[in-house]
Amino acid sequence: MKGSYSGTQGPDNYEVSVRDCFQALHADEQQALEDSRKDIHFKAGENILREGFVASNVLCLEEGLVRMNVIVDGRHSAVNLVAPPSFVGLLCTFSSYNLVCSATALENSKICLIEKELFERFIGQNGLFANRITRHMSAIASQIIHRLARFKDKQIDGALSVLLLEFADIYGNSDFMLPLNRKEMAGMLGYSKESVINAISRLHREGILKVSGRNIRIQQESKLRKIAQTG
Repeated sequence: MKGSYSGTQGPDNYEVSVRDCFQALHADEQQALEDSRKDIHFKAGENILREGFVASNVLCLEEGLVRMNVIVDGRHSAVNLVAPPSFVGLLCTFSSYNLVCSATALENSKICLIEKELFERFIGQNGLFANRITRHMSAIASQIIHRLARFKDKQIDGALSVLLLEFADIYGNSDFMLPLNRKEMAGMLGYSKESVINAISRLHREGILKVSGRNIRIQQESKLRKIAQTG
């Protein structure tokens, strides 16, 4: 299973994982969760959440990879990559009656649906669960803020390097297959498809990457990290 990109550290530290949250539930609450949960499978490219829909469930990603988006000035903007085990759109779920974000499966994904009312009941009656959920949501918000800050004012080489390092972290391997085509990557980075193609080719020629279609091998990670920091 892929590691969550949230970098969570456990219940004794500031950040807590999804597992830490659920481990705070009492036995009867865990049984209620199991009795009510529903598993749904999404194919790569399918919408999981749509902006404007009623937030009636809490979603937990158990398999796959998901891209979170918001609409800014009429355009979709990617704000986060979600790897299992992670909640999907948790911040949006409780921010308003209707969702203010959307989510798309980048790979075939398995989502567990938890009734929002049940989830809220756990928060109201279980102080430890509420505490861990609050800390977890704070960590998600912090992660998104830092991610967006990393991309701010980056040239294409720097932005692409940040994204490739994210995927390497998610897959736990410097050799991986991109779940996006060049056009989709361009949409995530806010650059043209041609700019992305040229940047990938440039990194390939310099020996920093070995590229074959969607297959990426990071051959000089230190150089890629330097470009991500300064590019």
